[in-house]
Amino acid sequence: MRQRHMYGDEQIRALWRQGRAFKDGYDDMNFTAPYLSTIIAQTLLMYGDHDFLYPVQIALDMYTAIPHSYLWIIPNGGHVPLSSSLHEPFMKTVLPFFRGEWIG
Repeated sequence: MRQRHMYGDEQIRALWRQGRAFKDGYDDMNFTAPYLSTIIAQTLLMYGDHDFLYPVQIALDMYTAIPHSYLWIIPNGGHVPLSSSLHEPFMKTVLPFFRGEWIG
């Protein structure tokens, strides 16, 4: 994390505090299956299979719960595939989806 966060250890500690605080906040979205099932927009879920923060099972559960959703498990993808060597395949997938040109 030190390579990615130029403001040092305090910035890293702040990021971890923010992440841990999600469990105490109810002003954010509630990602339960019944709630996710109410989403009517086409949804593209992208998950790196090497995400060090969240297991792939979360993506599978979301995919199962959201109607009209698509799931792309990104091989060798980490937590943020946009900022890695996977930038090009990421953009080739996401831009057509945003343009409404998605063939699922």
